[in-house]
Amino acid sequence: MKGEILALISALLWGIAPIFDKMVVSSGVSPYTANIVRAFGAVTFLIFSVIVLRQFDQSAFVGRNLIYLLTAGALGGGVAMVLYYMALKFTSASKVVPITSIYPLFTILFSSIALGENVSPKVVVGAVLIVLGVVMVCEG
Repeated sequence: MKGEILALISALLWGIAPIFDKMVVSSGVSPYTANIVRAFGAVTFLIFSVIVLRQFDQSAFVGRNLIYLLTAGALGGGVAMVLYYMALKFTSASKVVPITSIYPLFTILFSSIALGENVSPKVVVGAVLIVLGVVMVCEG
């Protein structure tokens, strides 16, 4: 139950954050600038948390781990976030966020190809339902 509560709180916070993002990019702030400031906020929080909770793990800074984390950061925290801000600039947050929420579909596809994970029929049905939900939200 603890995991589900934490996931729900995460969803709540991810639901609130786009409101602030939209207000910023609607005021004319560059998606690049917005992303840098947002990333700085995240890094500040994380540094504070690591110090207080003593959760620093140096094993992330070796070999492939470092390359994988830097790549994931560049793709998810850099490129994707800039595109997200650009999307917010041109359309409503109530459409952008659901569209970006189809990422599990891509994770299923890429984890199957790159990691050899098995995709069960339940997972396929769930992915289809996610896409259908996004289509329904965005049509209105």
